[in-house]
Amino acid sequence: MINLGAAPFLNMRPLIYPLEKGIVKHSFNIMYFDPFLLSENLSKGVIDVAPIPSIEFLKTEDYSILPGISISSFGKVDSVILNAHTKIKEIKSVSVDSRSRSSTALLRIVMELFLGLKPEYVKREPGNGFLKGVDAGMLIGNAGLQARHLLADKAPFTYDLGELWTKETALPFVYAVMAIKKGDYVTAEGCRCLLSIREQGVVLAPEIADIESEKLGLSREQCLTYLQKRIKYDFDISKINGLTKYRDLLFELNEIKSKYEIDFYSYTS
Repeated sequence: MINLGAAPFLNMRPLIYPLEKGIVKHSFNIMYFDPFLLSENLSKGVIDVAPIPSIEFLKTEDYSILPGISISSFGKVDSVILNAHTKIKEIKSVSVDSRSRSSTALLRIVMELFLGLKPEYVKREPGNGFLKGVDAGMLIGNAGLQARHLLADKAPFTYDLGELWTKETALPFVYAVMAIKKGDYVTAEGCRCLLSIREQGVVLAPEIADIESEKLGLSREQCLTYLQKRIKYDFDISKINGLTKYRDLLFELNEIKSKYEIDFYSYTS
């Protein structure tokens, strides 16, 4: 049995839903955690494989990527949102979701490297008061989607960080990679199964949107657009280049100590 980590975000549902429904035969035991706990539990051996935040993968040489799977975007993502009381170049303080790591680092890249700004970052839990006393607030995941579609009227300016990244770099942004701890083992069958789950999950996006829209208070169309047009689940050369660019800029910001080589898990097909 392989322990597969997952998080309760809409963008991860296509990588899990076919397992839950029994559509794909598998030997996985699904374990749910907040995204920021996935890499910690992968490191501790609580789980064997998981889509971990990109920054956690890039911080060490401890992990390898299982080929072919990511959670990425090219252009707008709709779920990493900066709601602001002022224009972006006038922002001096930003509240950030305290659970966010990859996206908070992305925000730093956009603000500091792309725009030359030096705002204060205030870590907060999402909820009432998130924008109190600051110029802007960044929300991610399901909360980011709700901020994009339901809360935009509460702040006059809304910026999509995926869109700002691609505008500057002409590359996709990779939010998470399917990772395994070096020295651990996943069978070729397990790796192929994960790819099959990804493929089936994309096909089942309309069914996922039907279910999750009610939970999130969003329309089916908003969820379906997100799953089909915003999030990309493959990991082609453009995504590898995007991840490499992110690594290089993280190093420039001293968010990571070294520009480690991106290592891929090798299995016999």
